[in-house]
Amino acid sequence: MKRLCIAASLLLALVCGSARAQSTTNDFGTWTSVQLVKSFGAPYLMARFEHRSYHNVTGTECWFAMAGGGYNFTKWLKGDLSYEYWQIPSAGKVSQHKGVLCFTETLSRENLSFALREKYEFAWCPEANSISNTLRVRLRGQYKIPESVFTPYLMYEIFSSFDGKGWVRSLHYAGTDISLGKGNFLDIFYMYHLYGTDGPNGSCHLLGVGYTFVF
Repeated sequence: MKRLCIAASLLLALVCGSARAQSTTNDFGTWTSVQLVKSFGAPYLMARFEHRSYHNVTGTECWFAMAGGGYNFTKWLKGDLSYEYWQIPSAGKVSQHKGVLCFTETLSRENLSFALREKYEFAWCPEANSISNTLRVRLRGQYKIPESVFTPYLMYEIFSSFDGKGWVRSLHYAGTDISLGKGNFLDIFYMYHLYGTDGPNGSCHLLGVGYTFVF
């Protein structure tokens, strides 16, 4: 329990702490998604579609579709491999093809849990004939409210480039998962998106809604 409390304090500091300002420009947008997960015991398959708006919800920043599979190695460790196809109108109607390798470690005690996710992304943009390599590290802490459908969480994620650009951007979440019945889940969150100097804005405030069906 002591380790869980230390992790909770660290996560709260990361999510609520303000990083240095990159620009005076702010924006508001939405992230909406649908995800399907087919479980075969330890192995699983997954698919996802996500749309992201920006410019105060007046335009499409990007959208992507994902398909992949993974394996639950233990109760606390899982890994997956996926392909993502992106369309990015905000960058001049360019596309990206991504190969993604991900590992997630989870520590749980009663209704409290913490998950650390490391994700490597290899991205190719055919229009620019460019390649990028990105490491994403995410820390998530959540608490299942007893006799309730709500599981509130705090989450922090940082993006780092392997191509000499260093820190790229960070995501700061506060939200809740809502159980809608067996295998049906709704995720509602607020997110503060802080960009690097190359980002379209200094920061962006986002509202997100995601639906997941596990079968």
